[in-house]
Order: sequence, then structure tokens, then C-alpha cells
Amino acid sequence: MDTFLVKDSAFIDDAFTRVLPVFNNIFKSGNVKGEMLIGLSYGPYFEWSFPACEYFSDIILGSSTDKCIAEIEKWWKNKPGALDWSHVAKALCDLQGNREEWPEVENRVKGKITKVVKYDVSKCNPLFPTVLPQADCLLLPHCLEIHVTDKEEFCRALENVSSLLKNGGHLVMIACLKQTFFMTGSFKFPHLYIDECSVREALGENNYVIKELQVFPRTVYHLYDVADYESFILVHAQKEIPV
Repeated sequence: MDTFLVKDSAFIDDAFTRVLPVFNNIFKSGNVKGEMLIGLSYGPYFEWSFPACEYFSDIILGSSTDKCIAEIEKWWKNKPGALDWSHVAKALCDLQGNREEWPEVENRVKGKITKVVKYDVSKCNPLFPTVLPQADCLLLPHCLEIHVTDKEEFCRALENVSSLLKNGGHLVMIACLKQTFFMTGSFKFPHLYIDECSVREALGENNYVIKELQVFPRTVYHLYDVADYESFILVHAQKEIPV
């Protein structure tokens, strides 16, 4: 997914810049906050933790491979060779009208991170053997659809990761719609083909109430040989409290 998210990517406006104001407003509303946020992402990516961090005391980040975890920890612990996420901090500061404070934003995120863990969406506890209290918020940017092969698995994976979230907690999900593959360098990776209906059905079957849903149509009218998505979807949903 570095195709989409790294600085100067041809997809950065599609994948991040257009989505950021809506994403930021979800947290700025004051309705999504608490003690713990868990963010699970494919690859060494955690950029969506930046707008959310000031509303939570602790941030737990998860990635699917040891290599990606090492990359995240490199940035977190200020080690040489870390990925540059300054463009994310600067974009957030631009949005909030305080660009000169972007180093403080990075440091604030680093200060809130307490753990980086490995996840597997096929497990009932996706963080096994790590056991954590249930979170107040679960971020799933480009996560489930990378790791499953059909819609049944997608729904089951959502059920598994939802075990990490409190009843009444908030889920914020970002995904590519109608995509079948993406390239990272010379490597081609499969991507589950899902549409808006697929996402709505999976959320409903897992007892979520959708609070906000927006679809962002593709604006990069080339590079279909790199990623063939049609649009991005951003969903904010709340996990129902059993009656």
C-alpha cells in the first residue's frame, strides 16, 4: 500500500488528502473518544492515528508481518532509516490551521503509542497471544479486504476484529471498492472485490449501526496497472450494546 500513502505518491490525494477532513471531523465531533484506540492496518502504516490521537490516552498499533512491525517501531522509537510521515502531520496541521506545530503532532502520536503488535484476522483473538482490554475505538484502514478471499471470510474477519472493541465502541473503516489487485514495486497482491453493499451487509451482520458513510470516487484516471480500485469508502459505525 506504499503505492497510495507515501509522500509524493500519485495516489496521495485519492487515498489521503480528500478523506482526511471527513475522517478528522469524526473525532473532532467529540463523540468518538476514550481510553484506548486500536489501529490495525496492512503494512507499516498508521497515518490515520494522527487525527485520532488527541482523543485517546493509549494507542495500540497492529500490523500483519514482523517486517512491518519493525518499520513502525523504527518511526516510533526515532531509529535511523524510518519512514517519513511528516507529510501526514503537516496535512493535519494545515487542516487545523497550525502548520508550524507539525513536529509536536508527531511527538504527540509517538507519546500515545504504547504497543505495536502482530495481528491475524482469521483468529478469534486477532492479537493472540497478546490479550488486551477491549478498546473504545477500532481503526481498520485497508485491513480486512487484503487478508481474505471472499465475502464470507470478510464478514468473519470483521467479527473477529470486533472482539477487540467494546459494546458501544466506535469502528472507523477505510477500504478500496471494486478493486482486484494492487502493485507494490514489482509484486502483485490480490485484493478482495467488495462494493458498498458488501460493506453495509458485513457491518449489519456484526451488529454495527452506521453513523456516517462516504464514498470517494477515483480521481486518478491512469495507473490502472498499479491499482484497479474504483473508489474509497470511509465508514464510521458504532457497535450495538446488547439489550
